[in-house]
Amino acid sequence: MDIFSSLVGLALLTLLAFFILRLFYVIGCNLIRGRRFHQNLAAEFERLRLSRMLAALGISKARYIHQTPVVEIRQHMQNCEQCENTQECDSRLAKGEVDADHIGFCNNEETLKNLRQS
Repeated sequence: MDIFSSLVGLALLTLLAFFILRLFYVIGCNLIRGRRFHQNLAAEFERLRLSRMLAALGISKARYIHQTPVVEIRQHMQNCEQCENTQECDSRLAKGEVDADHIGFCNNEETLKNLRQS
């Protein structure tokens, strides 16, 4: 092997090592960023009645946050914030009278029923 081939091979190995190290770094950063994003989403989610409604219906909040697309979660949160039936919702949640079949007052009724069934 001549020196030129050795130098090209060494350069390619160096680039490959850099690529692999950079790939692991980017994946690690994305995992950390994703975890932080879900923690912030969960904190924002906790302040809504929707969080208590999920708990009352026996739906895992952690599973809901990690398996439901973020766009849908944001829509559900917006529906909850814009709800005009907050008094009835608060009353039923306080009394523990929440049943998936009788939540017609909730803006997220259909979604909650689907989540309950799955």
